[in-house]
Amino acid sequence: MTPVDRAVFVAAYSRLVADVWADPVKEQALDRDPRGFLAGYGLRLPEQVQVRVVRDAGDTEPDLEVQVESWESAASTGVFVLFVPSLQPVSEAELAEDELDSVVAGLDSSCACCCPCCCT
Repeated sequence: MTPVDRAVFVAAYSRLVADVWADPVKEQALDRDPRGFLAGYGLRLPEQVQVRVVRDAGDTEPDLEVQVESWESAASTGVFVLFVPSLQPVSEAELAEDELDSVVAGLDSSCACCCPCCCT
């Protein structure tokens, strides 16, 4: 794979994953017709290549190189494994009032008597 081909693949794959994360309709379309969904991003595979979608690969971190290798070897192995990592929600945490005060503008709550840090 040339550097240009790799860049084209990575850009298309990145758009695909972002779209699946952002739009439940696109996620369903991927489930219904993975080959057609890939083609919509310019990622076309020979008919004899099976497409297998893998989501939430356990506790492993997504590895772009593994995805690129799967794309490169699909014609010879007969299988393209499309990894769609899960979108981990930002954890919600309750902050105490004093913690929240320290977050706001990075100021110490004891210094709220006048404009920030004008008197030392």
